Amino acid sequence: MEKGSKIRYFVLTVLALIWIFPLAAMLIFSFAPNSDILLMRLFPTSFTLENYYQVFTTKIRGVSVPRSLANSTIVMVIQTLAILALDIPAAYALGRLKFWGREIIFGIILVTMMMPGHIILISLYALMSSLDLVDTLPGILLPGLPRVVGIFLLRQFFRGLPNELEDAARVDGANEWQTFTRIMLPMAVPAVATLTILTLLYSWNNFLWPLVITNTPESMTAPIAMAYLRSGTNPAQNYSVLLAAAFVTSLPMIILFMVAQKWVVEGISPTSGIK
Repeated sequence: MEKGSKIRYFVLTVLALIWIFPLAAMLIFSFAPNSDILLMRLFPTSFTLENYYQVFTTKIRGVSVPRSLANSTIVMVIQTLAILALDIPAAYALGRLKFWGREIIFGIILVTMMMPGHIILISLYALMSSLDLVDTLPGILLPGLPRVVGIFLLRQFFRGLPNELEDAARVDGANEWQTFTRIMLPMAVPAVATLTILTLLYSWNNFLWPLVITNTPESMTAPIAMAYLRSGTNPAQNYSVLLAAAFVTSLPMIILFMVAQKWVVEGISPTSGIK
């Protein structure tokens, strides 16, 4: 192994350990009694499942962690499916179809992507209030539709596909819809998979808008529930239970990213769908 490769692997190993250490500490002390954390011990003196039992069976400060996990799952699944249904046709039209104003429309979309999301919070909240969607799951997921970054990602992918694919489809008598569904969309599977993973992560970890639109524990998603549990200055706070709840709410996305990380890398290249 070359010296440069050894240095690179060493640096990557150090960075990996830096990332893993807080996660490992959270996992280990989630099984420990709260006294070990209050005494700032380096390693637990004993292990117990009581913390996880409380997370799944009792309400902590009025918040049900299983309920927040269910809310996050519902929002994540529906929002991801809706974003894919909206972003894929829009990206294909902007990337492959030729019509007047295509570049103008795409430019406007890019401008909206560059705008900070918090500048429209007040008007967005007023809109949701007028629709009576405040403190509801539809009020959480609807403003995220469609996702501009998904249109941008898929458009670049569709534009990178060879024109010969369309020409061959037309020679075989395929119309525009058949070309899209039978030729171009299967080629775009890596990019669609990447967008799906990124959208799942975005939807699950979304914090600012759910924080603004939710008022009661019953409609809180997992990140909001965790922030609510940690708020305040209660000296008798059970930190072991908080760590258990934090690990439970983080675990789905950790598993998702570990299983599907290769799709994130493969989906960036426009040629990854061409075999």
